[in-house]
Formats: sequence, structure tokens, C-alpha cells
Amino acid sequence: MPLPRPKQFSVKDAACSYLPLMHELASRLDLIGRFCKRDYDIPFPYAREFIYLQLRQVCELIALGCLQLHGDLPIASLKTSKAEWNAGKIMHLLSRHHSHCFPMCVKTNAGPDGLSITANHNPDALTFDEYNSLYHECGKFLHRGSIRAMQAASPLNESDLENLVRWHRKIIALLNEHMVGRASHISFYLISLRTEAGFPQCSVLTKSTDNGMAVEQYTMSITESGYEEIILAGNMKFVSP
Repeated sequence: MPLPRPKQFSVKDAACSYLPLMHELASRLDLIGRFCKRDYDIPFPYAREFIYLQLRQVCELIALGCLQLHGDLPIASLKTSKAEWNAGKIMHLLSRHHSHCFPMCVKTNAGPDGLSITANHNPDALTFDEYNSLYHECGKFLHRGSIRAMQAASPLNESDLENLVRWHRKIIALLNEHMVGRASHISFYLISLRTEAGFPQCSVLTKSTDNGMAVEQYTMSITESGYEEIILAGNMKFVSP
């Protein structure tokens, strides 16, 4: 039996829900970077545990963000999907119904002929398979495990830190500037993790009937009262010659 179509889906609402998740994700990446640089006087075994906790949270934010952006997929509107907390299961469900549900790293260049976007330009960016491996690895190190596993564990060394630095670098390479395509192919999301203002920005690019592209740009900020604020910062249209 085919899944029912979602009753309502707003690309604007999806983009506006995605930005706070990316702001939290960027803050967690900053914490990971500081711990990797040993900015805190904490013994490495405990610092490693903290870093893995942040990496797991980052994985979960990516999954929840994808669930928001792909809210027009029937699978995403099910109560079971909205109640799911396991990031691996969320991404598995989405990927079964949209093979390109995972973010792609992009490089943007603004020139005299307009904006050019190059996708998947960085070979060091985190891939979907690596994402699944990282999520599994986080679960492994955030539990004490069995007596047998404790006895078989090797002493920590410098390579353990290098592995964490590698994961951190891969996530930044993926999300610093990234794109998420919709299953309908009508539009796609273009996201900057941090603008000059220090907050994420999401542009929704939608194909128009005249072979052009309409762009709605949403930016996030934090008010003096500490509240998140998301506004429509730009509304443009490009027409292909």
C-alpha cells in the first residue's frame, strides 16, 4: 500500500526549522575543536568521551535536519518517523525513499555571470557511509561495555586523538557550505553553516517556468533577549539567457 501524501508542507517552514539545528551543530563543532586542541585541562580519556558525545549529537542534528527538509516525503510525515530518535534509522528511512537525502558539500562563486555552484568538490567531506560508521563508533565509545571488552581494550595513544580530529575535519568539510536536494527536484536548499554575522543561512532555489531560478534567502540571528530570529533576507530571481 502506498504511503499517504503529507497534508501540508512548507519549504519556508522547513528551511526556518533547519537553521536553529545548524546553529546548535556549529556550536558543538566549536566545542569539539577546542577539546581537540587541548584547550581544557581535562585528562584525555574524559575529553575523548566528551568529544564522542558531541559527535553523536552532531549526527543526530544532521538526521533531524534532513527529516525537516524532506518533510514532503510521505515517510517523513508518519508519526513513527517523527517519534524516531535513532539517527541511523532516520537516515535509513529517508534514503530508502530519496537516494540523495544526505547533504552534499558545495563551493559557491559569485561572478559577473551570476552564481556558480560546484557540488561534491571536496574529497575529504563526510560521506553517507562514513556518517553511518561515525554514528556506530560514537555508540561504541559512549558505553563502558563488557568486562571482556574492557580487558581487551588497548591503551589510548596519539592516534585516538588524530581519529577525532579527522572526524571533526570531515564534518566541517561537508557542512561548511552544503546543499540538500528535494526528492521532487523542483527546488533545493543551499546552506552556509556560518555567515559573516556568525549564524547559518539557508537559500531555497526553485525552478521557474521561464527556465530561470527563484531564490528565497533566510537568515538566523539571536536577539538581545536571547531569542532566535529568522527573517526573509532576500527574494531574487535569475533568468537563463
